Amino acid sequence: MAIRLSPRASIATAEGGRAVKASVTAPAQDGQANEALLQLLARTWRLPRRDLSIVVGAVSRNKIVHIAGDPNELIVKLSREIASLPGG
Repeated sequence: MAIRLSPRASIATAEGGRAVKASVTAPAQDGQANEALLQLLARTWRLPRRDLSIVVGAVSRNKIVHIAGDPNELIVKLSREIASLPGG
């Protein structure tokens, strides 16, 4: 899943649309923003945090997040969840 992250935002949000955009309040240092992103996505998508990991872009705003699980089930679940986000 491709994500565009904005650290140090005033509130934590996730938006759908053509690309998933996320904002977190944590600063982009020592992996704080990355961890906040994964926690936000887990909460928003109702997935266990342990199923999410950043595989590309650990030090970039543009990230690729790996989501563990059955691909067919994830497609159905995440399509619904992303469509319900603002801008989705």
